[in-house]
Amino acid sequence: MLKLPNNKKFIFTIIDDTDDAFSPNIDKVYDVLIDNGLKTTKTVWVFPVRDNERSKGDCLQNDNFKKFILKIKAKGFEIGLHNVGSGSYKREEIINGLKQYKEIIGEKPNIHVNHSYNPDNIYCGPKRFSFPFNIIVKYLYSSYNNFSGDIKNSKYFWGDLHKKTIKYSRNYEIDNINTYKLNKYMPYKDKIYDEFCNYWYSSTFAPNQWMFNHMVTKKSIDKLEREGGVCILYTHLGYYYKNGQVDQGFKEMISYIGKKETGLYLPVSDVLDILNEQKEKIKIKKYLPLVKKFQLEFNSLKTRIKYRYVKKIDDYHFKKSNLYNEINIKK
Repeated sequence: MLKLPNNKKFIFTIIDDTDDAFSPNIDKVYDVLIDNGLKTTKTVWVFPVRDNERSKGDCLQNDNFKKFILKIKAKGFEIGLHNVGSGSYKREEIINGLKQYKEIIGEKPNIHVNHSYNPDNIYCGPKRFSFPFNIIVKYLYSSYNNFSGDIKNSKYFWGDLHKKTIKYSRNYEIDNINTYKLNKYMPYKDKIYDEFCNYWYSSTFAPNQWMFNHMVTKKSIDKLEREGGVCILYTHLGYYYKNGQVDQGFKEMISYIGKKETGLYLPVSDVLDILNEQKEKIKIKKYLPLVKKFQLEFNSLKTRIKYRYVKKIDDYHFKKSNLYNEINIKK
């Protein structure tokens, strides 16, 4: 059992992928978190979207969005990086983006999440998996390839900057509210990716409100509390505002979570720092064992297949829904 600060029993936090986040809509979603005492992590883009056929959302060049980001940062939320922008950004642009990020936010990003099909993604696509799972990923997601942020002779290379700047990078996806239960090594290191990455963490897979409402229930949160667990939930909060209303399921569950005085509600980097300290005390290895890596790769791929081809509620299906289209009509 984890020994948490202030005798807390469990942790719940969110890593918010910035896709589809527009101000003032996203402000309303964060008001729910603020009103219920949760502090989480919001990723951002520095520059405007370049691949409009694939992605959308505000960036730090937008004054209203920048004000929103600085407001939540002042309230204790963490700001992270979702690459410097959506689309194709070369090394010099990435260097400039990191510089502007620091000038605007006041500090370097500590946490990073790769974005979609960006060619500057770090150790992304099939590279994230070992044999035979890398072959399966190539087959199932044939276009999800050709990422070169970690290749030195690439025009998109920024691996050296990533290593110097980013402490925590997102990796395997978990089909369980208790992220920690399936990966007690996190944050962990991986020798294969050591050259350009530091620590890795897993996340509970809930990219949209369909998935959130499936994964986050009173029953699952009560179980998380009983288990003394840790949930690092990955989602796109930019989806959660429609027709002048924040998603009702989200509001109800954040209220339910916030009322639990046994919970610790900190941004992701703070949570990972706590877990890292715990690892050192109980002498858990820094590097992920090969057997555990194989298990996590299998479970991560199984999670993706389950929600893409069986339950059909991942983003591939969500973005084809009337709900998603209505959200974007209102933006």
